[in-house]
Amino acid sequence: MFEEDVYDAASEQEEDDLSSTYLTLDLAGQMLGIEVRYVREILDRQRITLLPNAPMEVLGVVDVRGLSVPILDIKSKLAMSGGDTGADARIVVLELVIDGETCTLGIEADRVRNVEQIGRDAIEPIPSRGLRGWDARVLEGLYRRDTDLVVLINLGRLLGDTGADLDLSAGAGFF
Repeated sequence: MFEEDVYDAASEQEEDDLSSTYLTLDLAGQMLGIEVRYVREILDRQRITLLPNAPMEVLGVVDVRGLSVPILDIKSKLAMSGGDTGADARIVVLELVIDGETCTLGIEADRVRNVEQIGRDAIEPIPSRGLRGWDARVLEGLYRRDTDLVVLINLGRLLGDTGADLDLSAGAGFF
């Protein structure tokens, strides 16, 4: 009996290694997926306090239970424009470990959709033929969901440098 329990636990671990859990969201008219392990919480949209002299990728900060959380503009980091920040818009609060330190950051989403378990075998590689000079390192791959394609983002690569360099105490260096 004990051996069966060990076997089941091992096969469950194997299954976890073959899939990841993603939060799917809309951003600038596209459906994106980010790994749930980075998501701390999802907030209703609220007023973002602008910070004079902040780096361009920082939209401002929001209050999350007494903590000022910087909101990053990932639309610009992903070279996306547009999108509707209407009634369905949310702020996704993330926690990333950068250089051994936990950083709490937020991003805006036009809409949060679902949490989905996506098998590694269901993730297609990003096409590279005919796309010279394009840096796709921040992309994990593509996932087909019904008739839609979900672009899976690697937040560690996308925000890693930004989070490590993000020091709002010094401003952007103009004063």
